[in-house]
Amino acid sequence: MASPFILLVDAALIIGAPYALWAATPLRRHVPLAVWQIVIGLALGPSLLGRYAPEAHDILFPEESRSAIGAIAMVAVTLFSFVTGMHLDLAAVRRSRGIAGIALGSFAVPFALGFGLGLILTQTTPDAVGTLGRPWLFAVAIGLLVTVTALPVLGAVLKEIGLLQHRVGQQAIGLAAMNDAALWIGIGVLLLASAGSRTEINFIWLPVYIAAVALAARAFAHISARHDARPPNGRNGDGLAVAMCAIAFVSAFAAEHVGIGYVSGAFLAGLCVPQPRRTALLARLEWPTTLILLPFFFMATGLNTTADLLSPATLLLGLVFSLAAFFGKIAGVAAPALMAGGDRREALALGVLLQTKGMMEILAATILFNAGIVSPTVFTALLLMAIVCTAIAGPLARALVRP
Repeated sequence: MASPFILLVDAALIIGAPYALWAATPLRRHVPLAVWQIVIGLALGPSLLGRYAPEAHDILFPEESRSAIGAIAMVAVTLFSFVTGMHLDLAAVRRSRGIAGIALGSFAVPFALGFGLGLILTQTTPDAVGTLGRPWLFAVAIGLLVTVTALPVLGAVLKEIGLLQHRVGQQAIGLAAMNDAALWIGIGVLLLASAGSRTEINFIWLPVYIAAVALAARAFAHISARHDARPPNGRNGDGLAVAMCAIAFVSAFAAEHVGIGYVSGAFLAGLCVPQPRRTALLARLEWPTTLILLPFFFMATGLNTTADLLSPATLLLGLVFSLAAFFGKIAGVAAPALMAGGDRREALALGVLLQTKGMMEILAATILFNAGIVSPTVFTALLLMAIVCTAIAGPLARALVRP
């Protein structure tokens, strides 16, 4: 079969297999679709299929298909980051002063555990550090990756288990938004710190770039919204969607050249979309991004994951990361919530829900892996942590709090 056309078979497999497995099993009520997308991406990559059935792997994923999947993955990540930025409501974060202590604990405690774990790994396993070879960068990276909470996946989990409108669900959404904001700030700082001699140039152009994106996003949103509302336009919202997607891609390109990475640029574009315009945009962009495009990112991640997923060292490191994330979130969230007079079961459920890592963990780990901060083995262990922590969040929360 010709290589250009095998991509069509790959696309059907990449998009269809995770959804089919998720829909066909009773686990769909407990394990979100993102977990199946991650698992399928890793299973079809060189770590599993390539290791145990190399001929089949080479037929399914020749070099031409891998390049095409990588290009589609870049588009997928850009749009997903743009959508994630629109999910973050800064006004809601500012109004959530009552949970400021819980928010601080939910980030600081797991970050401290991850940072300490990273420092230990730099001493006991020097190969864990990426090609940059800076132990402090690696330790900060592990601290950030242990704290990740995926806001979009958390919303899907809460909806699936019936807690989206519950007090615990609303608190979890607010805390996840604060965690995401701190995560992206931390990643931006890490990327700037790892840029070497380019850092001074980045700091000169960074404020100019941010101001330009904010002004462009607001201007295009208002202009396109007026155009879409003008009769006899029968496709209201097209102009807004096209204009804002264009802004997201241009912002991603500019951010890559400024030095903070195209993912941060797309996220910033989503954050700058005016709040009244976000609902219409999310309705149009979120489902094709998560169901159709994002599986290509997980497949590209799987194709770039060469470490043995089933090796004892990788499994042990993944377990250690998972335990640090689990107990860090529980301690950082439940203790302040209980001290503030919260219910014990609800406080524990809040900590459990913030385990949801999903695609945000994969994305953050990929950024730091590509920047040379973490090694391939650590990257693979972080993927395992994303699967474990996301899979357990829903069932444990459902057991603690009734919908």
